[in-house]
Amino acid sequence: MLDVMGYMIPGLFLLIVPGFLFSLVLYPKLESLDFWGRMGMSLALGVMLVIYIGYFLARPELAMLQLSPFLGLTAGICAVLAVLAYFRGGFEVITAYTRAVTRFFRKFKPPKLPRPPSPPPPEQLPKEPKVEPEGPPPEQPQEAPKEKPEERAPEQPEEQAQEQQIPEQPPEQRGEVG
Repeated sequence: MLDVMGYMIPGLFLLIVPGFLFSLVLYPKLESLDFWGRMGMSLALGVMLVIYIGYFLARPELAMLQLSPFLGLTAGICAVLAVLAYFRGGFEVITAYTRAVTRFFRKFKPPKLPRPPSPPPPEQLPKEPKVEPEGPPPEQPQEAPKEKPEERAPEQPEEQAQEQQIPEQPPEQRGEVG
């Protein structure tokens, strides 16, 4: 199966390319032929050119009907037809066809996905609570020990101080009647 495809694809290429260039020489304007008319004309003119090339190479005095001379002569004829088509203005047809093909394939581009929302500016971001690292805090350089100030007794709240100064009295002495 692959052998057949291996011969068909280059064979179609050898039939259509010289015929297409010959159709550009004969009908250089885009309006002369529509696309399918030009493709039919290209195939017919390509078959005609290949037959004449094969007939010329098979003549007894040349006896060159082999693959490399056949491909070389076909490439030479294609080059001559391309130069003639260029001078006749046939390359406008190629430009128009390539634009049409690119427009056709642009229709099949995948749809554009919506853009993800952009992050808010730093001022509007919610503040995250600070998380203290687990484990011992990193060691900080120690400063030289300072002189100790005189030690004082820690200050007590006023209520505790008053309770310590006033001894507890029975309720009759405080003026309370029960």
